[in-house]
Amino acid sequence: MAIINNVAYSWSMITLSSTALGIDEGSTTLEGVSAIKWSKKRKVESNYGMGGRPVSRGFGNITYTASITMDYATQQLLRSVYGSLLEIGEFDLIISFANPMAGEDWTTTTVTLKGCIFTEDCLESQQDDTNITHEFDLNPFDIQIGSGDTI
Repeated sequence: MAIINNVAYSWSMITLSSTALGIDEGSTTLEGVSAIKWSKKRKVESNYGMGGRPVSRGFGNITYTASITMDYATQQLLRSVYGSLLEIGEFDLIISFANPMAGEDWTTTTVTLKGCIFTEDCLESQQDDTNITHEFDLNPFDIQIGSGDTI
C-alpha cells in the first residue's frame, strides 16, 4: 500500500476517463460507477523430468479481464448517446488515482484498459432494490500499467 502524508489510496481518489465515451479526465459523467476490476494473468506450468520433479517452467498466453459496475442511470446515459451498450464499439478506459490533499509529492498512477467492448446490454433488479446496478464485463484487449505526471 502506498502511503503519502499518511494518506492511502482509496476509492475517492479514482477517476475514470475515456475520449471514446465522451468522458474527460475528472468528469462526473460516470459518477454512477460503484466498482471497477481488472486482472492480468499469465499461464505458467511446470515442466517435469526425471524423478517426477519440476525441471523448468513454461510460460503461456497472457489473458486480460476487467469489469465495471454501473447504476441504471449511468447505463441510461450511455444508451441515450449510443442506443445500446452493444453499439458503443471499442474504447479505452483510463483509471487514474490521484489525491490533491497529499501535497506536491503525489504521483498520479494510471491503468489503461485498452480496447474495451461491451458484450451485453441488460437489466437486473429485484424487489426492495434501492439502487439498480449491474456488473458488465469490459473484455479488454490489453491492460497498460504506468505512472503519470506528478501533481
